Amino acid sequence: MQRDVSERSGVTGQVVDLRGSRRFLCAIVPVALLTQVFTSSADAQGLEESKPPALVHAAGGFQARQLTSAPAIDGREWIAVEVISGDVSTTVQAKDRTFSLAFREAGADTGDFERYRVYLLRGRNAPARIDNVFTGWVYVTPDSHYVFTEPLYALDVRQWKQYPLFDALGIQNYTSIEAVSRDGRRLFVSRSDCALDCRDQRREYYELTLPR
Repeated sequence: MQRDVSERSGVTGQVVDLRGSRRFLCAIVPVALLTQVFTSSADAQGLEESKPPALVHAAGGFQARQLTSAPAIDGREWIAVEVISGDVSTTVQAKDRTFSLAFREAGADTGDFERYRVYLLRGRNAPARIDNVFTGWVYVTPDSHYVFTEPLYALDVRQWKQYPLFDALGIQNYTSIEAVSRDGRRLFVSRSDCALDCRDQRREYYELTLPR
């Protein structure tokens, strides 16, 4: 891992190993309120930003099927993953080193736990915001092709398109990415109706297949 932070992003600090982060569940925050707060904050800071990814209201080739139970996550067919839940000192570098993700303060009340603005930094380009009104976690697929943020946005880094899978596939908050298949083509996702302390809550399980 190497530090790869654009000075224009205004973020410096530790670089996080994608294998050393912790899981985090996501929580729902009123989108209209957070959008209004962020707009004021961004205008006040005068950040130079690249164009954000195009938001495509479709499944974009992603497919999901609901499972009756959780699969065995034993390193054979399914390998446990760790999503990143950082802070403003956190930078995550993609495994193929083509981009980095930098966390910035939300500048607003974001609900049950801390959420952040997240920027993608690539080459000499200005940072591009990818979080869609704050996120508490980020997951980058092993091939660095897709970046997932809460509640379940999928960013195709190569095509620069972002898909709200929570809407397109009906997998609503609160979601958690738990594992990746050995071939890297599928993700195991769980969800429940609560964000924290969910021991007595029923969980739903999904297998999410990535586009070819």
